[in-house]
Amino acid sequence: MNLFYLARRHAFVMTLFAPALAQAARPMAADDASILDAGHCQLESWSQRSSAQTEFWAMPACRLGSWELGAGTGRLQEREGAQARTRSHMLQAKTLFRPLSTDSWGAGLVVAEQFHSGDGGKGDLSLNLPISFSFQGDAVLLHANAGWLRERTAHRGGATWALGAEFAVTPKTSLTLESFGSRFGHSYVQAGVRHTLIQDRLDIDASYGERLGWRGKERIFAIGLTLAGPALH
Repeated sequence: MNLFYLARRHAFVMTLFAPALAQAARPMAADDASILDAGHCQLESWSQRSSAQTEFWAMPACRLGSWELGAGTGRLQEREGAQARTRSHMLQAKTLFRPLSTDSWGAGLVVAEQFHSGDGGKGDLSLNLPISFSFQGDAVLLHANAGWLRERTAHRGGATWALGAEFAVTPKTSLTLESFGSRFGHSYVQAGVRHTLIQDRLDIDASYGERLGWRGKERIFAIGLTLAGPALH
């Protein structure tokens, strides 16, 4: 999930998070300065529920050369009407200026295009610059994102942002905490947990988020699954 996706969706629906195809692994909205290993692919899938709607997403991505390329689709079901359904589709490319390494820092670039059913084929273009920092042998990771979103249907553009942290509490379990927002939407906070079932192959995650200043009136719950590994040759 990426920052563009989150900022766009919250502005449109509420309204994450991208998101995500290439990110600081689920359930975070913020991107990080890393991509898949050469020749590897992953599939992120998740279900998310808010006061406005329920969503189901599938986001595959693969490493090709120095780029991580992804394409995903989601189904959105509004809570107020059984027939109020829409679909979203995303294309995304991510590369690194400096890979993140242990007890160091890294930086990258993410370009994404998102399309919504009923938009007449007009997608929303985004650019995002993630910077990540590693501390204590990767036990603590900090991520900062600054980006730009162009909504073609609304004929407007504006800044997006995210700040997040990951804390390794065991070799297989991490806790996440972050805040993110956009010029068009609102600011949100989100906490999550990720657990590895099979090392470098299978993760599960869950998250809870709220809109800042609304005292629980806008809540977001999500559960997800990530499959990863080398591509078939």
